[in-house]
Amino acid sequence: MQNINKTTKKEWIIWAACIIVPLLLFLIPTSEQFSAQIRLFLVLSFMAILMFAFEIVPQAVPAIVLPIAYVLFGLAPSSVVFSAWAGYIPWMMLGGLVLASVLQSTGLLTRIAYWCIIKTGGSYMGILIGLAFTGIIGNLLAPGKVVIPMAALTYGICMALNLGKSKASAGIMLGGAVSALLPQQFIYNPTNIALTVGIGEPVTGKIDVSWWDYFYLNLPALFFVFVVVIAIAIMCKPKDAFSEKEYFVKEYQKLGKVSMAEIKTMLVCCGLFAFLLTSKWHGLEVGWGFALFPCLFFLPGIKVGKPEDLTSINFSFVLFITACLAIGNTASELGVGQLIADWAIPFIEGKSLFFTFGLTWCIIVLSNFVLTPLAIMACLSLPMAQIALNLGIDPLAIYFLMTNAYDQVLFPYEYALYLIFFSFGLIRMKDFVSIMGVKMVLNFLFCMLVMVPFWMVVGLI
Repeated sequence: MQNINKTTKKEWIIWAACIIVPLLLFLIPTSEQFSAQIRLFLVLSFMAILMFAFEIVPQAVPAIVLPIAYVLFGLAPSSVVFSAWAGYIPWMMLGGLVLASVLQSTGLLTRIAYWCIIKTGGSYMGILIGLAFTGIIGNLLAPGKVVIPMAALTYGICMALNLGKSKASAGIMLGGAVSALLPQQFIYNPTNIALTVGIGEPVTGKIDVSWWDYFYLNLPALFFVFVVVIAIAIMCKPKDAFSEKEYFVKEYQKLGKVSMAEIKTMLVCCGLFAFLLTSKWHGLEVGWGFALFPCLFFLPGIKVGKPEDLTSINFSFVLFITACLAIGNTASELGVGQLIADWAIPFIEGKSLFFTFGLTWCIIVLSNFVLTPLAIMACLSLPMAQIALNLGIDPLAIYFLMTNAYDQVLFPYEYALYLIFFSFGLIRMKDFVSIMGVKMVLNFLFCMLVMVPFWMVVGLI
């Protein structure tokens, strides 16, 4: 009988890379600015980041070990390293996972998707535009938590239409992916902007970003969703005439009347949405809303949440988030952000804003080849914020650019959320690369020609 617990040769090689490559940093001589503590911090952090990237061990293992190592090696006091647990971000992430689980189990998103596709005509272009509307509505109800339901939905559509592994399937699957992910660039959610701002706070101080602030300052991104899905539809549209409205009408009818569970789910989501919209008036941190409102699903009179909606939660993701925050807090304590800023500023200083933002976009996109988006947030949010402050640029503008840039990938391994769609087996690699390559070019042009000028007009930069 084969021993499934045996470490393979490939795993040994990955383990060696995760340990030996970071240890090579010890060859860098220390100086007054680059202290031995900073060098040790980089070694430990790089080891953990490689383990996260290669997934050689469960995510929770390095997430637990890394902050403890910071404390044991005296890089920062425990009150600094573990301070994230005293804030709202880990609890916000936990509540978001509960929200996503209940949203998926009630089937509310499927009903919204079929309704949108019927209203947009049921053609190939109509399906993708309908998915775009679904993604926007879904992110309004459950910000940042519609990726998995959207992946299952688009897979079901492709199978029902007998599209097989084809360019048409790739268009629908990736159209669903961008429809789920791109709205996060203008709809406040706990996964990207809140985490990025939280990591940078040790150097920027407290930054309050309300739902309205985030929406208004990124308003053009709303239209970019439709630019991308229309481009995908044009690239992937089947040669033969395509109209499947009748299929979606039948599927919508099969769902029957709106269930009481769907109504209750919608009401709780609308309550959270109202809480986010009114943050300027009630003055409460929006993150606590993400933590508390999903708990309403389990109360008497509502009770649409099930025990399995809690037991199925990936708690290791919450540990990973706090580990990312620990990296930022420890880096700030050691002055790593200022060190990187002092190195980078001579290359940027005196250049135009467009050069600065263009270079930043390129750095983040290139980082995606070796780091996950969450790892990019953990490693680069703080130094990027420090660079922005030193150049007199509002860090929020850099953060907003980062949310655009780390969404740009050419290969599925670069971003786990795109990998989910690819893993259903309906997307050929060449179609993935070509579609995502066009999206990448469109995003760079969009950021340079639309977003940066827009931020200048509204006074952000």
